[in-house]
Amino acid sequence: MAWIAAGWIAAGPAAAQLGAPEATVLPGLAAVPKAPDDTRLPGPDPRQCGTSKWSALCAEGRWTQFAQMEVELKSPSFAGRYAMEKAASGEVLTTYSERTRAGRRGGEVLLVSDDAFAYRTREKVPADDDILDYMLGVPNMVTQLVALLLDQGVLEAPGDVTQPRAIAAGSTTQFLRTETPTTAALYAPPWRATGSIRPGGDGRLLFSLRLSFRPVNQRGKVQANRTDAVDLTGSVSYANQRAAMPESFDLVGWKLVRRGNELGAAATLGEARSNVTP
Repeated sequence: MAWIAAGWIAAGPAAAQLGAPEATVLPGLAAVPKAPDDTRLPGPDPRQCGTSKWSALCAEGRWTQFAQMEVELKSPSFAGRYAMEKAASGEVLTTYSERTRAGRRGGEVLLVSDDAFAYRTREKVPADDDILDYMLGVPNMVTQLVALLLDQGVLEAPGDVTQPRAIAAGSTTQFLRTETPTTAALYAPPWRATGSIRPGGDGRLLFSLRLSFRPVNQRGKVQANRTDAVDLTGSVSYANQRAAMPESFDLVGWKLVRRGNELGAAATLGEARSNVTP
């Protein structure tokens, strides 16, 4: 009875005579329910965003939860450098410098609380209600784009990147989307991201990315006859987050705004905190 010991048991009466249970006859394939068209897990994928028309991927989750990021962006008509640091207290310091064919712009913004911020720039800024979007819109969307491409290209957590690795991601059907409360940017398919990421000093990850895509105009129309590309290089850290920005942070020459109203000048962040505390 070697064939029984090996795990093969005959079905039917003969099996019962040998002391084995009768095997149940499996149904034919015709009885198996048809698989649903959408085989994703129940509930929305947090990386799916936008309407069905735009079927887009957005930056969500662990790759967006960085403590610090520095990015240099280059394209044929635009160049920018961005640095963003997030403290556990909710304070965020952003520095940006951009160059286009129309000129240059740059500045620094420090979010002091939910309803107050300090900033400095040589530019003429819009009304107080629009300052944050004017100054932080592009830096926020650039860091979102980096986080989104790293998420798609690595497919693991930042802590899993312990040695150099190549990055490759793309889609022929889905858009990429970055956004602020008032603005959004779409990168149309087919898009492809290539590059590399590797551990650097002080717990940082060093990245170099190239994204090619179909541009989308302000009316949401895809420019099907064009392919654009941007290069993104820099570093990102998910460790060593400050509890809060230092009280001695120099704010000489900065303007302090709370709920749309400019407050008196503050020489340090500690002084600014006192000025905005009810």
